[in-house]
Amino acid sequence: MDNIYEVLSPNGLNALIFSDPYAKLCYTAMLVTHSCLHMQEQENVNTSIPVKRVCYLDLDTTFSAFVKAGLVLSELTLVPTNRNKNVFAAHTIEDIHKSVEILLPVMGSFESILSKVAGSIAEFSLVIVDSLNSFFNLYYDEIKIETGRGLSSVNHLLSVFLMLLVKLGSDSRVPILATSMLRYKKNVDWIQLPASNRLLRRKSIVTLFVEMINEKDLLIKIMDHPSKPKETFFFYDHGINL
Repeated sequence: MDNIYEVLSPNGLNALIFSDPYAKLCYTAMLVTHSCLHMQEQENVNTSIPVKRVCYLDLDTTFSAFVKAGLVLSELTLVPTNRNKNVFAAHTIEDIHKSVEILLPVMGSFESILSKVAGSIAEFSLVIVDSLNSFFNLYYDEIKIETGRGLSSVNHLLSVFLMLLVKLGSDSRVPILATSMLRYKKNVDWIQLPASNRLLRRKSIVTLFVEMINEKDLLIKIMDHPSKPKETFFFYDHGINL
């Protein structure tokens, strides 16, 4: 089922939308692991090519917390070797960790982190910005909660940041994936999260949706793509063992 790994495009923004943060976490963990192992396989074929890394801007800190706890990217992963698809080679978590750069922006640090990513983007195979909803927390002192004043300025800033990454990623053939929650639950009601989702709808050329089924099976839908049909993929038993 390699098609789902090849669906991300370096020619524009890729969006992953979700209602369940757990489903998003399972998908990004699966995507990061696959990307890292794929790059390591390429190095095994041609040792003169340096291994590229995945850059993970973890705005809501969930992914990094699960990595630190050993709940994702922790097990031995078996992948077919290039010489014989029936022979499997083991890659340890140490191999994977060396191929992932996790960045945790805090208030006042996002611009410097963005500069770092922009300056080394050719060294990455994939850049993930997770999650856009939490971006606004980095600039909450510029937003008046009561009136919403300043929100449009921060939203514009986010758009500029993303488009800069997309432009640099396009030049270096590096896909940029941004994740955003469709809505969140406040008391008993579901509340729409409009700002980042409107941005993604306007800017994205690829849109994916992810959800969990039975808390262990991962469903991924291709909702929009410039060259691929709308499809649904199932990854069975891809929940995280807590």
